[in-house]
Order: sequence, then structure tokens, then C-alpha cells
Amino acid sequence: MIFSKNFEVGSHEVDVNKNMKPSLIQRYMMDTAHEQMRVRRPSADDLLEMKKAFIMTRITIEVLDDLHTYDRFEGQTWSCDPKAASFRRCFNLCRNGEIVARAHSLWALIDTETGKVCRPSAIDISAYEHDDVLKLDLPIRFKLPKELKYETVGRKKVLYSEVDTNMHLNNTYYADVLWSYIPDVINKRVTGINLHFHHEAPLGCEMEIQMAKKSENEYCFQTFVDGNLNVEAIIGVKEL
Repeated sequence: MIFSKNFEVGSHEVDVNKNMKPSLIQRYMMDTAHEQMRVRRPSADDLLEMKKAFIMTRITIEVLDDLHTYDRFEGQTWSCDPKAASFRRCFNLCRNGEIVARAHSLWALIDTETGKVCRPSAIDISAYEHDDVLKLDLPIRFKLPKELKYETVGRKKVLYSEVDTNMHLNNTYYADVLWSYIPDVINKRVTGINLHFHHEAPLGCEMEIQMAKKSENEYCFQTFVDGNLNVEAIIGVKEL
């Protein structure tokens, strides 16, 4: 069983090629998940009242086709059986019945008072639509090649307009921040996004962004906050 919600691509949600920006792909997936939680319960607010919150640790997104301005599409999501201490959630974005993007994500349930990870049995999510785990072509877990030579390509200050209710850079912003540094990006489309979250980027901090070219169609990124590894990422692209 899946939960679904309908959307339309806005005129300010695309790049110069009229393709939906990478962050928006992830954002619409997250919106679908939050709507499921709100309708089925427990919602994100319910969890906060219980002194708990879901924190994304990994997401793998495959972009099979591009969404364009004013395209109408359906967001789909479902929970999957947990793996160890991780909650698993999958997504599809569909246009006219065809999947244009799909994703697998891993989440930790955190005690907001202690910061410790809770067991999956700590909450009841049986009301959420539930189905099998998606099988993606991209790996769910990845390691950045050690032999690559990373160069600092930029620094970014985390602004108030970019943080979530936890006062950290919202996880949906990372894809756009990193994608912007890919050479000649105006002539490329994104085919895949792998994000591994290590530490938060709090409001007001400065993020150091490092990049290395893995292949003609893949770029690896590391970001650091106060010397600590913040995020690891691989973004796949191809020429338009």
C-alpha cells in the first residue's frame, strides 16, 4: 500500500532548462511523507510532543526523467520494515502514471532531550501505508573513493531562511547547494543524488564545500562544519 498526494510544478521551481531543481525533487518527496504522517498519525508535531523526531541519515534518489514547469504529478510514499535502528521510507514521483523519480531513505528516531537514538519499537507507525523496499540501480550505501583529490570549491553560511524547526540547514537544501558547483552545470541534467548526513549544519555556521570529479558523469562532495564532516554526497549528471 502507498500514500499519494498530487502536485504541480511551479514556475519558480525549475532551472534555466525548465527542469525541476534537484532540491525540489526531494522536497516534494518530503512533503508527501509529512502529509502521510499528518493524516495517518503520528505526525511530526505528535512526535515532538513525545520528545522525539525523525532525522534523515541517508537518501538515494534516481531521476529517470525530468519534470517541467506546470507538470502535474503524484508523490507516493510508504514505510518499510526497519533495519536495525533505522526506519526506511521509499518514494516515487509519477507523471501520467510513469515514474520519473524514485528514492530510498534511512531515518533515525532521536530522543530530542538526550539526543540518543531510540529503537523502532518506541513509536507505533502501523497506521502508515507500508510496502516492500524499492530496489534501486544506485547503491543505498556508498563510500567516497579515497584516491580522489578534493578541492575546496566554496563556503556557505547557513541562513535563517534555510533552516528547519531544529535550527539546522534543512536536508532538502543540500542538493542545490552542491549541484551548483558542478562545472558547466547549465548544460547538464541530474540523474542521481546520494546524500549521507553525518552532522548538522546549524544556523549561522559556515560550511566548507569540497568537490572531486569521480568520472565524466559523477561528482563527489564533502562538506565540513567547524572541522567536522557534515555531509558526503555523489551527484550523477549527463549532458542535455
